Amino acid sequence: MIRLEAVSKRYGEQVALRAIDLEIHRGEWLGLFGHNGSGKSTLLRLLLGLTRPTTGSLLIDGKAPSPAGWRRLRERIGFMPERIAFYDHLTGREILAYFGRLRGVGGERVAAVLEQVGLEAAADRRLAGYSKGMRQRLNLGQALLGDPEIIFADEPVEGLDPQGVRAFFDLLHAGRVETVVMSSHRLAECSHRVDRICVLNQGEVRALGSVEELSRDLHPPVHVHVYPSESANGSLQTTLTNLGATDVSMHQGAWVAEVAQGSKVAFLAGLAGCQPQIRHLHIEEPSLEELYFEHE
Repeated sequence: MIRLEAVSKRYGEQVALRAIDLEIHRGEWLGLFGHNGSGKSTLLRLLLGLTRPTTGSLLIDGKAPSPAGWRRLRERIGFMPERIAFYDHLTGREILAYFGRLRGVGGERVAAVLEQVGLEAAADRRLAGYSKGMRQRLNLGQALLGDPEIIFADEPVEGLDPQGVRAFFDLLHAGRVETVVMSSHRLAECSHRVDRICVLNQGEVRALGSVEELSRDLHPPVHVHVYPSESANGSLQTTLTNLGATDVSMHQGAWVAEVAQGSKVAFLAGLAGCQPQIRHLHIEEPSLEELYFEHE
């Protein structure tokens, strides 16, 4: 539906995006992940038509969009900006009524959206009394007013606790939205809620695919934490190495064995013969957060 071909974006001497190739499929949920400054917000602005590429092409259904094409696309889009300035002296209903006039919808649709995002009971309360989660629900509400097929959301779960994150995604799933493109730096919490993830680093696509695809392609090692028993005779470190660990180190009272994914089953089977020396163990599978963010 939307395709970027070798898209770069500069602001003066600063390079925000470098030769981005990316296709957003109709009906998919795509997560854009990366630290602040990685290019997520710039990429969203390009997809919304709020800025133009310095080089490269942006295609909609295989064609470069005309001004009329952008207008037609925006009629199908809802946008949740990272920061939206709501007036604290207005009520939630008044805020959505204002945005509704901009979208050409009336009070009936406003009331329906307030109910959809769970704010009907607080609709006539001033925003000064709204929590962070309620403000994010209102932000989502203004994006849903036009009954969009596509939602673009910039850091929509920032500042929300785990329950708030879960509630946000439940609200999105409950609507008729088909396609979602969201940016976040909270990879661990959000990656399993989207179909594909795009990891950005310094304006470049560092990884693109489903969680399963990226984990399979990277073949990250696992870490097995082995806590020696009182009867361990000091040879456990050597035993772990002989069983196939590529690295063994002591950490907080445990021998931590780094084991390749392909050797994991054989390694654990070998530990069965070491039971008298082992008080406890646990397996730590690497997260995408560690693979992509901790060693940039």
